[in-house]
Amino acid sequence: MVGEEAVDFFGLLGQGIWGSVKALYDGTVAVLPGIAVALILLFIGYVVALVLKRVVIEIIKYLKIDHFLDSHELPHAIGGVSFSSLIGELVKWYVLVLFLAQAVGFLSLNVLADFMSVLVHEIPLVLGAILLLAVGFYLARYVRNTINKTSYPKKDTFGVLAEVLVMYLVVVMALTHVGFDTTILVEAFRIAFTVLVVVIALIFGIAFGLSFKKDIKNFVMELRKGF
Repeated sequence: MVGEEAVDFFGLLGQGIWGSVKALYDGTVAVLPGIAVALILLFIGYVVALVLKRVVIEIIKYLKIDHFLDSHELPHAIGGVSFSSLIGELVKWYVLVLFLAQAVGFLSLNVLADFMSVLVHEIPLVLGAILLLAVGFYLARYVRNTINKTSYPKKDTFGVLAEVLVMYLVVVMALTHVGFDTTILVEAFRIAFTVLVVVIALIFGIAFGLSFKKDIKNFVMELRKGF
């Protein structure tokens, strides 16, 4: 009796293991074509992305945009990266994301497919924000360099302040472009700018008063004599 129960137990256990192995095998066989297609798409996408990156870089170099930026010492504003390399990388990653989204569709993974759909929708905004930051930082450095070429005694200080100011505005614009609420940043800038204007006005007012202190004193004395 005990032997029969043991045989039945091991028989059920064997059937369960076999059923699990068979289900795993069937599932693997079912997804293998999708995995193969996804890998092929990813490989094609990688090749296409590299080709387009090279094409974009050569076009920008042909237009001599890099040369113009180098002549004005602007690439240092984004860590010395050339404009052509930056745009090439943005194009490469955009193409890779597009092919990745298509590849995921063949894996029958609905959650991942939905995520990739959202990513495909959002990635142009992110890449556009990066491009906006780069152009804005170029502009900020150009303003700083222009100020530094003047003969004003405090040109270095004002150059840095001007660059930071432009960079701040560009960062706010980039965050707004992506979809962030930048109300606090805008209000902070407005308050800081107002305080800065007041401080500058006080400095110039005090400097003006000190410069004409003697003349003002003589003018007051003349007024008193008249009375």
